[in-house]
Amino acid sequence: MKRGQKTPGFTIVELLIVIVVIGILAAISVVAYGTVQTNARNKQVIAGAAAYNKAVMQYQAETGLIPTIEGCLGANYPSNQCWTGAPVRSVNASLDTLLSPYLSNKPTLATSLMNMDGTNNRAGLAYIYNFPAAGQGELRFYLNGNGQNCSVAGFSAANEGTLTNCYKRFSP
Repeated sequence: MKRGQKTPGFTIVELLIVIVVIGILAAISVVAYGTVQTNARNKQVIAGAAAYNKAVMQYQAETGLIPTIEGCLGANYPSNQCWTGAPVRSVNASLDTLLSPYLSNKPTLATSLMNMDGTNNRAGLAYIYNFPAAGQGELRFYLNGNGQNCSVAGFSAANEGTLTNCYKRFSP
C-alpha cells in the first residue's frame, strides 16, 4: 500500500449513522405493531358485542323479558373473569345457556385483562342485571384506549381510566 492511500472500509461515523437509522426503524416498527394489535383486539370485541347485542334483543323479542342473570359473555377469559376489582364478574354457564339459541357460536373476546386504573382490570364483554336501576340490564364492553368508537348501534361510550367503556341498557 502506498503512503497516503486509504484502506477500504467504513469509518466510525458511517457505522454510527447506520446503527442510528436501524434503531429508528426498529422503534417505529414496535410502535406500529402495538397499534395493530390493539386495533385487532378492539375489532374482535366489537364483533362479539354486536353478536351478543343481537342475541339479547332476539331473546327480548321472543320472551318479552330481558335476561336476569349476570355474567361475562364470550370465551377465553383469564380465570373465567372479565372484570376484576369490585365486584368481580365471571363467566356464567346459565347466561350462556340462556343466550346460546340466539348465537351461531360463542365469540372469543379476550385472552388478557386490560388495566383500567391500576386496581381494576377489564376484558371483553359483560351483561349486568339491575344496573343502573332495578329491573334494567346492561351490556357492557371495554376497548383499549380512550375515545374509541364503540361501533355497535345503540351503544354509548365513556372513558374509564385508560379504556373506553361501551354500554347499552335494556329495559323489560
